[in-house]
Amino acid sequence: MLSGQIPNSLGDLPQLRQLFLYRNRLSGKIPASLGRCQNFELVDFSYNNLEGNIPPEVAGLQNLHFYFNISNNLLKGSLKEMNKMAMVQAIDVSLNNFSGEIPAALSSCTDLHYLNLSGNSFDGSIPTSLTKLKNLEDIDLSRNNLSGAIPVSFTEMKTLKHINLSSNRLTGGVPKGGVFVTLNESAVGGNPGLCGTWINLQPCPHSKHRHHPVSKKVIVPILVGIAIFIMSFFLFVFSYTRRRTAQNTPSLQIGPTRISYEELSIATNGFSEANLLGVGSFGSIYKGILSNAANIAVKVLNFHDKNAEQSFITECDVLKRVKHRNVIKIISSCFTPDFKALVLPLMSNGSLERWLHPHGEDDCNLTLSDRLRISMDIAQGMAYLHHQCFVQVIHCDLKPNNVLLGDDMTSYIADFGIAKLLFGNSMGSLTSTNALKGSAGYIPPEYGMGGRISTKGDVYTYGILLLELLTRRKPTDDMFVEGINLQNWVALNFPNNIQEVIDNSLLKDVNGPEISMVSTCLTQLMEVGLVCTRELPQQRSEYDG
Repeated sequence: MLSGQIPNSLGDLPQLRQLFLYRNRLSGKIPASLGRCQNFELVDFSYNNLEGNIPPEVAGLQNLHFYFNISNNLLKGSLKEMNKMAMVQAIDVSLNNFSGEIPAALSSCTDLHYLNLSGNSFDGSIPTSLTKLKNLEDIDLSRNNLSGAIPVSFTEMKTLKHINLSSNRLTGGVPKGGVFVTLNESAVGGNPGLCGTWINLQPCPHSKHRHHPVSKKVIVPILVGIAIFIMSFFLFVFSYTRRRTAQNTPSLQIGPTRISYEELSIATNGFSEANLLGVGSFGSIYKGILSNAANIAVKVLNFHDKNAEQSFITECDVLKRVKHRNVIKIISSCFTPDFKALVLPLMSNGSLERWLHPHGEDDCNLTLSDRLRISMDIAQGMAYLHHQCFVQVIHCDLKPNNVLLGDDMTSYIADFGIAKLLFGNSMGSLTSTNALKGSAGYIPPEYGMGGRISTKGDVYTYGILLLELLTRRKPTDDMFVEGINLQNWVALNFPNNIQEVIDNSLLKDVNGPEISMVSTCLTQLMEVGLVCTRELPQQRSEYDG
C-alpha cells in the first residue's frame, strides 16, 4: 500500500495512458504536472486522503476518454474546468468536499455515460444543460445541498436508466415519464419539499386530483396474505404497539463532512474499553456521543488483519450507494494514514441476536407481531438491495447479528463487509470460490460447492433467519447432528406438529379460539422460511420489489 504524496515527476511521462493509484494512503495535493500527460485515457485516485483543489491542468485533460475517478478523498473547490474532458465516459467525484454550483458546462462532456457527484456540498439548482448529455445512463447527485425544481427535461433523456437525487433541498413535483416511471421513492427521499402522490410522496399543492395513497408492495409474495391476516388479528387481540423511547434522539445528518480523529476520540472517551460494543475480525465498534449530543457507533478498522482493509472499502462502497429505511445509514467517516473508521447511528436496541438469544435462559420478549414486522422490514431492505438500488447488492452475510433494531424496533440491515456489488453483467464471473461466503449455518449449499453468488443465496439466508425467528434455534445449535439441520427439522414437523419446533413464548399467553388463528399464522410464516431455504436456488422464492 502506497503512502506519501503523488510525485511531480509522473508528469515527465508524456506517453503515460493509465494511472491507477486507488485504495492507498496517498495524501497531499494532486500535482499540476500531471496535466502534461496529454495521452491519459483513464485516471483513478479513489480511496485516498488527497486534499486541495483539482488543478486546472488536470481538470482539462482533453484526451481522457475512459474514466476519471477521484472519489472518497478530501478534495475541495469547484469543477469549473472539467468541461474540457469532452471525451470522458465516466466521472466520479463522490464523497469529497466539493462545493459551489454544478457547472452547466459539464454538458460539453458529450460522451459521458456515468456521472457521480454525490456526497459533496454542491448547491444551487440542477442545471438543465445536463439533460443535453445524450449518452448519459447513470447520474447520482444525492447528499448535496441542491435546491429548486427537478428539470422536467430529464424525462426526455432516452438513455438515462438510473437517477439518484436523494438528500438535497429540492422542491416541487417529481416529473412523470422517462426515467421517473420506474423510480423508487428512495431515489428522491430526503427532500422534504418534493411532492407527487404517484411516487408515495406528499400531494402537491393545488392538485386537481384526490389523493389516493400508494400502497407499498409486500416483498416476499407469500407474505401478503400473512400480513393482512396477522395485522388485522393482532392489532385487535394484542393491541400491537411500537416500543418508543420518551427521549428525543438528536437528528443525525448524513453528509460529506468527515469527522476528525480528535472528535471521535473525545466522543468515545479515548476509545475506552468501557465504550467498546464489540470486536470482530475486521475491527472494533465503540459507542460515543458527539458534541451535538448525537449517539453514534464508530467502526474502527483493524489494520493487522489482511482482509480488514478490503472489508472496510467494500462497506464504504455499499453504504455510499444505498438509501433505504431498512438499511443502516452512514453518517460520516474518518480517514488518516493510520486510522480508518465509519461513523454510524447507534441503535439503542442492539442487534436481533441480542433479542433472540439473550444471555442465560431468559425469555425472548419479541411477540409474534414484533417478529412479523422484523421479517417484513428485512425483506423490504433486501428487496431494495437486490432490485431497486441502481447497483445490485448481494449481502452474503445476513444473520441476526447483522440486523440492528432502532428505538421503535424498526430493523436495519447492517455489516456489508463481504457484500458484492454487481455492475451490469458482472454476475457471471462472481463465484463463491473467489469470495468470502458468509457465516456458518447461514451459507447456501450452492456456495459450498463453488456455485455462483446470487440474490438466491441471500434469499436462502433470509429463510434461515426467518426460521430462527420462529423457533429461537440457531442453525449451529448442538442438536443439529447426523444430517439434521434447522430447515429439515422444521420440515419434519410441518405442518401438523409445528408446536414441537415453535418458540414456546409465542404460545404462552394464547388460549381458547386464539390458538387456531395463531397456529395458522405461524404455519404460513414457516412455509415462507421453508420455501426460501430449498436446496436448489431456482426453487426458492424471491423478493417482490
